Amino acid sequence: MTILILEGMESVTTRTKLFLFVLAELALQPALASQTAPNLAITSPSVESQQTKPLNQQGSFFSKFSPKRATIMLQLGGYRASQGSAQNIGIAGLIGDRFTVTQPYGQNVLAGLGYYVDGMNLGQHQFLFGLNAFYFAPTSVKGNVVQEQLFTNLAYRYSVTHYPIYFAAKELVNPNDAYTLTLDLGVGPNIMQTSNFSETSLDGGVTQPDSIFSGQTRVAFSATAGLGVRINHAFGHVPLEVGYRFFYLGQGSLNSINSQVTNKLNTGNCYANALVFSISD
Repeated sequence: MTILILEGMESVTTRTKLFLFVLAELALQPALASQTAPNLAITSPSVESQQTKPLNQQGSFFSKFSPKRATIMLQLGGYRASQGSAQNIGIAGLIGDRFTVTQPYGQNVLAGLGYYVDGMNLGQHQFLFGLNAFYFAPTSVKGNVVQEQLFTNLAYRYSVTHYPIYFAAKELVNPNDAYTLTLDLGVGPNIMQTSNFSETSLDGGVTQPDSIFSGQTRVAFSATAGLGVRINHAFGHVPLEVGYRFFYLGQGSLNSINSQVTNKLNTGNCYANALVFSISD
């Protein structure tokens, strides 16, 4: 009899524990729901705002280089170059020759392409930054050869072509509806190519040309500065800029192709003054 009573008490105890456990679960569910609901309310708008944020407001650094914000500039003009340097050319076992310069100036056309993005805007002063590359059509350097420092028996000439590429800055000063003053600065490498070296006799063929040099390509430091005026509506909505540019184009040289010649023929410092016409989108 006692055993039956104890078994009944254990059964009641087990049922009581199960009942209390169910009541605890029901009591905790509203509390948990009240704690998680505010978190959902806070996080949901941020996710939605990230999904609906316009693309042009994302990646703000790279958006500055978008073609929609860029100005593409086409340039055409003419330039006058100053280049060539008189120097002594050593020849093994001899005194050597003196290369003089009789025509250091040359004229030809140039063409350019610029890519600029918007920079600072200070009201009356707006700045653009980008790349500006040019092609300078070939010009010639001419001179005489004084053999053994005594006899001017030969004349020489060679051509120089320039391909400068600049990291450029352009300032628009006091922009208005009709005209804008422009200032340009740039620095970068100039790919200088010398070519077509030749000699001719000055004494009726008695002295035979040597042609001891050949052209080469080298990279030199270059810089440019300019001033211009932009007509803002020259062709409808297309502006026309007319400006002056100064170029420092660096130094080049020609290689010796004769084992007895001990040094190169140097171009000296090359400069150019240019009148440039530019249109932009």
